[in-house]
Parts: sequence; structure tokens; C-alpha cells
Amino acid sequence: MPAAAAKILAPLAEEARRRGTPLYAVGGPVRDWLLRRPNFDLDLTVAGDPDPVAAAAARLLGGEVETFGRFGTRRVVSKGKFRVDVATTRSENYPEPACLPVVDAVRVPIERDLFRRDFTINAMAVRLDDGSRALTDPYGGARDLKDRVLRVLHPASFRDDPTRVFRAARFLARLKYRPAAGMVDEAGDALASGYANKLSSHRRLHELVCLLGEKDPRPAFTLLKSWGYLELFHPDLPGALALPAGVEPRLAALALALGPEKGRAFVDSFPHPHHLRTILHDTLALAFSDKSPRTAPEAPVAAAVRRFLPKARPAALKPCFLTGADLIALGLKPGPSFHALLDEAARQQRRGALKTRAAALAWLRIQR
Repeated sequence: MPAAAAKILAPLAEEARRRGTPLYAVGGPVRDWLLRRPNFDLDLTVAGDPDPVAAAAARLLGGEVETFGRFGTRRVVSKGKFRVDVATTRSENYPEPACLPVVDAVRVPIERDLFRRDFTINAMAVRLDDGSRALTDPYGGARDLKDRVLRVLHPASFRDDPTRVFRAARFLARLKYRPAAGMVDEAGDALASGYANKLSSHRRLHELVCLLGEKDPRPAFTLLKSWGYLELFHPDLPGALALPAGVEPRLAALALALGPEKGRAFVDSFPHPHHLRTILHDTLALAFSDKSPRTAPEAPVAAAVRRFLPKARPAALKPCFLTGADLIALGLKPGPSFHALLDEAARQQRRGALKTRAAALAWLRIQR
């Protein structure tokens, strides 16, 4: 356990000990501690009431407790690097394939809680409240870490939750592990049986955002393409495209690579926040227009189009040099020809024929 994490967890463990509540670090941080990899998301589970531990984390980190998700996880985000999530141990079942799970019991033993997780390497826990830091590893996660193998906990895992296939691609690519025997076939069965196609647009978007958050998403995209899962985002989504840094710029790059119509369909197939959807729409519109914009595009839009069109003329994506006021100053009256003249000026500017406002005004006097 890194010293910085131990410094935060020690007082939380003491709070749980005083209350007689078993407290565990679970999942990702345990995996990454064993791998000597940095992890600033401290996922904690208590076999009892999570509120006292969450409140102690908020006091320690100078943050506030937020409750999120269907299962009431408490989250505290610090002003530094660390985030603390506190949940109650629970067991779950899936009434139907690809649906969200339902809780069938809470405050269960840690072994039952770990069984609801995705992979053996994420199904380990470290006991905190008693000071032992004992590792609970009922499904062989430490062994699989040593053998560099990614393994689901049971054969119906991808049937229950096909989003685990996307996570499998991320972990295999990030850790450079190999899939356990039969795992890829199980992913294929979940797709062939139609379970993966039942995933909602919200869940597909979450997995896409997580993929785009990887340092380099392309290896995971390559795996998903080979398994037939990449088309669940869009049938023609490019898997080997060089991408800029950042999730939103990467979304824009994928939409642009698909072209104006398919790109818009790709954007509209997901429940993006309104502002992001607007940025993506504006990016597609500007990239595939034959005219310079009438007004200055937002910075993310201009940056995305510049990356997509690196050979565009310097003035091509700047606001049109001419405005309606320029035409009125020359005695022209608003009307169809008035707007046609502004559109032609914007086309000339986009093509590079008008490089400055002075050139545009000279061109306008000739047109008049």
C-alpha cells in the first residue's frame, strides 16, 4: 500500500474499528497496489453503515459526501488527487441478460460481495479496520496477476453484463495480459445471442468514454473490432485512427472520421450532455462546410477542425471578413442577393482567395 494512500486510510480504518464495522479496500486499488501501479481512487466497502466512514473521509480530505448510483455509493473527492468511494457489501443477481443488477442482500460477507465483480484481478480485498491488511482473494486474482491472465469469475459473466467485454478490452490492452481460455468465445456468445445489443445508449456511452480515457485507446479498439463489439458504437467506427489527447477531442475526431452524415448519426446515437452535443454538431458542420463561419467558433470546435484539416488556409476557419453592415454601408439592401453575396464572400475566404479584411472589402466593391 503506498504511503500516501495509507495516510488517508489509517484514520478511516480507525473510525470503522471503533464502530465494530469491517472495512475493506476492494477492486482497483488492491489490484494496482499489487502491480505497483499508481491509483488515486480508493474504493472501500463496509459490512455495515457506510456513512460514518464517508463522513470521516470528508473531514480528512476537506470535501463533501455525495451519494450517487443506484446502490447509494458515497463519494468524497479531495482537493488533491484522491477520491474515496464507500459502499456497503452486497450481493446481486441479474433477472435478465444485459439488464442492470438487483440487490438481493446487503452487509454480506466480503467473499459474496467480491463475487459480483467482473474479473478475478478486480475481486480482491484488503482488510483495513483490524490493522492486518490481510488479503482476501477467493477467486485467484493474485495468481492471475502473476500469470498475466484476465479471467471472468463465472461463464455467464458476459451474458449477465456485456459491458464487461469492453472493460476486458481495456484491461488486456492496458496491462498487456492475455485472456483466459474460453473468455473470447464467451464474449462472442454474448454477442451472437443478442445480449450485447440490449445495452442501452447510456451504458454504451459510458464504456466508450472509458475507452477514450485510456492513454492510447487503439489497442483496445483493435481487440473490440476483432471480437465484433466495436460496431456497437457505430458500424463504421475506425479502430486504428490516431487520436488527440482528451475524451471530448477524441469523440470529435471519431465523428469527423466518419464524415458529415455518419458522424452526426454517431453523435446522435448517444445521450451526450447538451453542450457537448452542440460542440460535436458544430464541429461537423464547420469541417464539412465550403464557407468560413459567420461568427467565431468555440475553441474546441476550431481546434478539432484544425486537427482534421491541417492544410486549411489560415483565414479559412476565421469569421467571415464581411458582415451585413459592410454591404449596407455600400448602399445594398437586405434581401436574397444580399445574403448570397455574403455566402460567396465566405466561400472565397474558405478557399483562400480572400486572405484579409482589406482584400474582402476590395472584392466587395468590385461585386457591387
